[in-house]
Amino acid sequence: MKITSAILFAALATAVLAQDGTPNIPATSTASSYSCDPNTCKLPTCLCASQSPPGGLAPADVPQFVTVTFDDSIQAKLVETAHELLNVKNPNGCPAKGSWYVSMEYTDFSLVQQWYANGNEVADHTFSHVGSPSAQEISAARAMLHEYAGIPLGKIQGFRAPFLNYTADTLKEVAQQGFLYDSSSTGVVDDCNWPYTLDNGMANDCWTGICSAGVKLPGVWEIPMYAVLDKANMPQLMDVYLAGSVSDVKSWTQTNFDRHYNGNRQPFGIYVHPTHLTTYTGLPDPSEMKKGVVEAIQAIAAKPDVWFVSNAQLLEWMKNPVPASQLANQSYMKCELPNTGKEICNGLENITISDVGVVSSPLLNMCNFNTTNWGTCFNCPSSSPTLDNPTPPSTVQTSDAKYRHPVPDNCDSIWWDPVAGQCLCTTSSCAYKDTAVPINSTNSAKGNNTDSSSSNTGSDGAIVVAPLMSSAIMGMAAIAVTAFFF
Repeated sequence: MKITSAILFAALATAVLAQDGTPNIPATSTASSYSCDPNTCKLPTCLCASQSPPGGLAPADVPQFVTVTFDDSIQAKLVETAHELLNVKNPNGCPAKGSWYVSMEYTDFSLVQQWYANGNEVADHTFSHVGSPSAQEISAARAMLHEYAGIPLGKIQGFRAPFLNYTADTLKEVAQQGFLYDSSSTGVVDDCNWPYTLDNGMANDCWTGICSAGVKLPGVWEIPMYAVLDKANMPQLMDVYLAGSVSDVKSWTQTNFDRHYNGNRQPFGIYVHPTHLTTYTGLPDPSEMKKGVVEAIQAIAAKPDVWFVSNAQLLEWMKNPVPASQLANQSYMKCELPNTGKEICNGLENITISDVGVVSSPLLNMCNFNTTNWGTCFNCPSSSPTLDNPTPPSTVQTSDAKYRHPVPDNCDSIWWDPVAGQCLCTTSSCAYKDTAVPINSTNSAKGNNTDSSSSNTGSDGAIVVAPLMSSAIMGMAAIAVTAFFF
């Protein structure tokens, strides 16, 4: 339907401001010039934007995916909150999985690795949490997630812009740096599209002008964030639980979920800044609000054919859609942990967390810089990371017995023993080859992590650029409690 400028102005004027400072979201989308030919745009590498399920599947045969995502830093108390929200099982008996869009300030990298090792997704949310981020902001976060949390570069597939503030240049940078997908746009009702590739441009957030910006990025996926309409039919997106009473929000959540579930079964999203749902001394107690979110999630999970997945798992299905009856048999939906034969520092080691959220383990190195500290299975940097230098040289040399070996490009970190410098994967079922290793490594103490023969082409053919040295002033962990509410 074509919307006149007067109608569009009215929609903008009455749009709701998201609770995390994201842009106003119109209740009605504007006209789009988007065009895509499904005869030439075909899976697994190309998919047109559509409200119908992919692969010609009937909605009744499609799994109802639910994505619970978390934004900003990873800290002990925040991870505990995330686990409370994800405390449900999928139909195959495996635990629900989530995606965390990680910004670097105040993040404990041992917990990032733990999140990843347990089957969840780690994605990029910039170094210092700024809207319309520079290339440096994006690449610096990716570099640190790899260096200190051991996440293989090829497994850092997703990006979300802070405050959902992105531009055409942001999307182009995401593509150039080799990411598989962006998840910064919004889907309401008439643009409630399934995830699609950007071969033919954007089909969401057209009111911002992005759809006419000529952004065409072959092979890069867009995963819209699906808004919840409140009782006034106004869209709520991030932290919906802040927009009304507990009972109201539970009602909105169920009503909007049912619209997806009984319709074309587009994925349903619950988008969380876990800080809002975490109890801190001296701040209002969010326990009742968190309880309401947990109960809403449990009610959704009780429905048949509902699967709680990470965005990475969702895209695996999108590339090769199968009926709900076959989903449990897909390798990406299984929940097997590696049998390494011994305890190694791979994110599955025993970690102790103190009452104030300090992480410790005999296997971890603790990196302390007065204003910030974190645990890591790898080497501590010689100085605090900054936006100009996110991965400073190591505190130890490669010849030192205490040196921790970085994750190489031929072993997933869940199988990698950084102390021995050994990959404990011995079968083809766990073999891994990271084709997204950046060229021209800037870290002088990389050891055997650098493979000069590695390709600079991502698995989807996108050019992967070396991470730029990056920067931010790291603040005290206590300040983090309030600094990143938004």
